[in-house]
Amino acid sequence: MTAPPRWTDDLFPFPTPPALAKVIDIAWEEGFLTTDLYEEGLYDAGRVQTSFALPFDLCEVPLAPQGWEYCYAGEASRRHHVPFMSVPELLPFADLGTGTCVGWVVPAPELGRTDHPVASFGHKEPGVIGRNTLDGLTFLLSLALRSGGERRRTQVARLSAELGIHPTPEYGLTPGSRSDAEVPLDLAPPAGWRHEPDPSGIGVGVLAPNDAFADEYPAFTGDTDFILADTSRMLDAGYPASALLGLTAAYHEDVGRLPDLHPLWARAYDDLGRTLLRERLDVMLEDHPGQPRTLTERGV
Repeated sequence: MTAPPRWTDDLFPFPTPPALAKVIDIAWEEGFLTTDLYEEGLYDAGRVQTSFALPFDLCEVPLAPQGWEYCYAGEASRRHHVPFMSVPELLPFADLGTGTCVGWVVPAPELGRTDHPVASFGHKEPGVIGRNTLDGLTFLLSLALRSGGERRRTQVARLSAELGIHPTPEYGLTPGSRSDAEVPLDLAPPAGWRHEPDPSGIGVGVLAPNDAFADEYPAFTGDTDFILADTSRMLDAGYPASALLGLTAAYHEDVGRLPDLHPLWARAYDDLGRTLLRERLDVMLEDHPGQPRTLTERGV
């Protein structure tokens, strides 16, 4: 008897952390392997994404195994999503269906870390909810318990047993309130590096080598031309991390500035050797309201 196909771990720009991989194993089994479509040699990515085993949607799902046909056209590519009003350093893995996503804070992909802090973001200011993927999943399952329902409780019980965690409706809340508890963002800078917070007070800041920072950051409020001139000065002086601080803060102050900020923002990523974040920035520009669909159409 032929063994059931395994999903290929190409969902994210780095190997899926083990805790989330367990969750995807369950979605893969219930959304694909146990369906009639599996017997017919067909694959529906939507069933895996919204598996009855999960109380949330997956932002990225496995592609069809070799030899399987898609039920619907246009599902064979992977284009990593950057939620509206988010930044490239935030990589979503779960969608709450409310305009808010949960995902990793990855400010320096070149460090090659195997796990990352987790935040919620999208149509809200980003907020750290856990130190790692397992903490993030505990938050998600606790959120499902708050919504109630026997089905949700069953889903949470199974996933909790598989992951060895103990979510509760109160997990992640400030005691005595319904607001999310504040979790410090610890990016564990390597020796010779530092993490500078976002000067706008909204973003995740910048993690980079000490010599990539100046003693100041460029202007991020006021006239756009002045912001760009000040940022260009910082880049020319060899301080891409400080330039990046100003650029992301300027974006948080006015997301409509993205087309103007993009060239210098891309240069800052290039100077820091952050190809992944540069690529995600390009996706942001393509998806920006009122912009041509592709960078080629923009002449970039």
